[in-house]
Amino acid sequence: MSVIAPSALYPPTVTPPAGPLSLLQFLRRCIANPLSTFPPSAYEADLAIEEPVKGRPVAWVMAPHFVEQLLLTDSDATVKTEVEHRVFDPILGRGILTSDHGDWKWQRRALAPLFRSGEIATYAPAMSAAAEMQIAHWRTFPAGATHDVDRDMSAATFDVIVRTMLVGGNPAECTAVMQSGQRYLDHTSWTVALGLLRLPRWLPHPATLSNWRAARRLRSAVSAIIARREQAQIQATDLLGHLLAARHPDTGAAMSREHIVDNLATLLEAGHETTAKALAWTLYLLARAPEWQEAVREEVRTVAPHGTPLTPDVAGRLPVTERVLKESMRLYPPAPVMARTLSRPISIGGREISPGTQIVIPIFAIHRHRRLWTDPDRFDPDRFLPERASAIPRGQYMPFGTGPRICIGQTFALLEARIMLATLVRGARFTWDGRHLPEPLSRVTLRPKGGMPLGVDVL
Repeated sequence: MSVIAPSALYPPTVTPPAGPLSLLQFLRRCIANPLSTFPPSAYEADLAIEEPVKGRPVAWVMAPHFVEQLLLTDSDATVKTEVEHRVFDPILGRGILTSDHGDWKWQRRALAPLFRSGEIATYAPAMSAAAEMQIAHWRTFPAGATHDVDRDMSAATFDVIVRTMLVGGNPAECTAVMQSGQRYLDHTSWTVALGLLRLPRWLPHPATLSNWRAARRLRSAVSAIIARREQAQIQATDLLGHLLAARHPDTGAAMSREHIVDNLATLLEAGHETTAKALAWTLYLLARAPEWQEAVREEVRTVAPHGTPLTPDVAGRLPVTERVLKESMRLYPPAPVMARTLSRPISIGGREISPGTQIVIPIFAIHRHRRLWTDPDRFDPDRFLPERASAIPRGQYMPFGTGPRICIGQTFALLEARIMLATLVRGARFTWDGRHLPEPLSRVTLRPKGGMPLGVDVL
């Protein structure tokens, strides 16, 4: 049962093209915002085969049972796409995010202990502390001052990653990782567009030099972190400690230096960016729907008054907060699209899909699909009341993906988001200026175009 009157908020979305796009139109839209190239069928159909570039079919897969077939039943028939390798290889190499099959499996097994529930629970104090530090920072400004909460959430969640996964991290090196990662992602749409056109990798684009410098700076900083840890001979059970101790299950060989750099870079970057975007969009929605913001604040203060630490147990007793967060990640999934390439032929819905076909699972569109959701563009946390949420297939709601390759940090990210959101709303009120309508912008993660300016009044 809902705790408040229904809201009628329809926050910003992306309008699909009215009809087929010419090659030039597709290129322009893809560079500006890849989400704007999603065809109308992505929001309405179960399956659609299109050719945005002549002779290069793309299968758009939206039906939950088809999604589950691809990511579960036939997961061995898919590999990462050439476009994804173009985007990530320069900065993240072939770590857990970009590798396939056996190479991926052993890296996943090596990192799994770090993300067990018991281990993650020990990180709760750092998550709460990062949110309290952000509130303390806002307190130094006049009441109601405008802040870019997107930028603030990126800094706060990166602080959590450093505190929990990188014992003894050097501030300058960590700052270089965060700033370089953000700068690199700023221009990934150029790489995506040229990759979809299958133009040569060596072909430069306006952001080529900037991307190369950002990738080099990030990987150099990560390499320096590793070298300093090895020299100091620190024995720690953090992320880097697990990577240095990892052994291949078949050969017993240690993880190569290159693989350690790849995975540390991946988890330092991806480990904060997705949660940061989830928090920024959620605070925006709460600023636009003050009745829900007050409901969250009342719930948190009832369960955990000021001064009470937000523990995993407390975070598990905040159903309104959890519903708001889930609905925010439905409207604004941190990773808005997933793509694969078929390595063997398969049949989807009676249609034969040939090897080499690019498969697109448009999570942003699936989460707003006209036939899967009632009033899909409306902000309605009550969609996730227990009696309604139990009927949602896992292929219909996928803020962290699904199947064997579901985000390894999902449990970490969800606990972090719940604790930090509860702490922030308990300690501050967020207001919308009545003007800024942030376009959801795909830059690997889902960013708010123009940032997320909100008024912040510390309570």
